Amino acid sequence: MTLNEIMKALYFKREAYFIDMFGKVKHNQTTLYSDRNNCVSEKHIERWLYMNDLLNVSMYLNEGWTPEWENSQQLKYIICSKDNKFVVTETAYPISFTYFKSKDLAEEAINIIGEKALLSIYKG
Repeated sequence: MTLNEIMKALYFKREAYFIDMFGKVKHNQTTLYSDRNNCVSEKHIERWLYMNDLLNVSMYLNEGWTPEWENSQQLKYIICSKDNKFVVTETAYPISFTYFKSKDLAEEAINIIGEKALLSIYKG
């Protein structure tokens, strides 16, 4: 199976949710099945947008820093859900979609993004 085949199965002549050029959530039946911003529901697109928000926050807070995976001495931090709370965890492995260069920055991201967005990202 290819990505193109999956996108066609999900969206060809089916209802797709997407962001229009004005930033509004829209939906309609589409033949443009390969658009990368297609989503299957309003909840799906909301999650996708919150993930993008968190990526933007991490880019801003990290000031251009990116993890060096070959450097085992470099500490990297991620946001995790544990016991219905969001906590910061140190990691040496690429197991998340965004990373922070310090625990404090990851905690700041939790405060900036907020619980509603984090629940949508991590709990779907």
